[in-house]
Amino acid sequence: MIRTGLIASVAGLAVTIGAWLWLDNALPQDATQAPVHWGLSGAPDRFAPRDEALSYFMLLPGASIVLTILLALIPAIEPLGENLRRSARAYLTAWIGAQAMIALIAVGLALATANSAGAETPDSSVFVRSIIAGAGVLIMFIGDVLPKTRPNFFVGVRTPWTLTSDLAWERTHRLAGRLFVLVGLWGVIAAFVLNGIALAFAISAPLIAAVIVACVYSYFVWRADPDKRQSVRGV
Repeated sequence: MIRTGLIASVAGLAVTIGAWLWLDNALPQDATQAPVHWGLSGAPDRFAPRDEALSYFMLLPGASIVLTILLALIPAIEPLGENLRRSARAYLTAWIGAQAMIALIAVGLALATANSAGAETPDSSVFVRSIIAGAGVLIMFIGDVLPKTRPNFFVGVRTPWTLTSDLAWERTHRLAGRLFVLVGLWGVIAAFVLNGIALAFAISAPLIAAVIVACVYSYFVWRADPDKRQSVRGV
């Protein structure tokens, strides 16, 4: 599991660093107005000198490295290690998906920065929409594997009720998986039909709602479970 994740991380990091190197070469040496932030419309609303813009970009490889270290260490500190290993598909989906999203953001950001730096009326809406659509696809994949997870402290809908009731864990993740697939599908569609503030919250708002529904549902399943435990021992 860790080996596969590390391979994905190396591949994602290579793409991210490659995008930075390409941007370093694409930006004019005398550029003083490279975009570093984009508004809801997709147009840049903050600019910085070339070197400062490139330094901001390096936050992405840094995030990739930090994430890799955390995900590689978690299996070693998970008290329910065997259950986490049985949830390997979900763990790797999140790991690989996160690295793919960072790489996608890096490539899109490099292209958007280079294009906007030389445009009189810059518009990077395609970049914004691609990121939202990519996030939607990732959420769908996570939703597909959620029902296959086993109780653990790092992956899945971890409430006091799912961790003390196998029934609550199973049913909650079955529901959460379906909700995530619907949210992800909606995110892909919304990425190309919504604009402005509605586009910005196209995924975050329904995703938060899905998590809240799953958490509340887990309590009612737990309360009706005659085999629920009073602690997480023996999960």
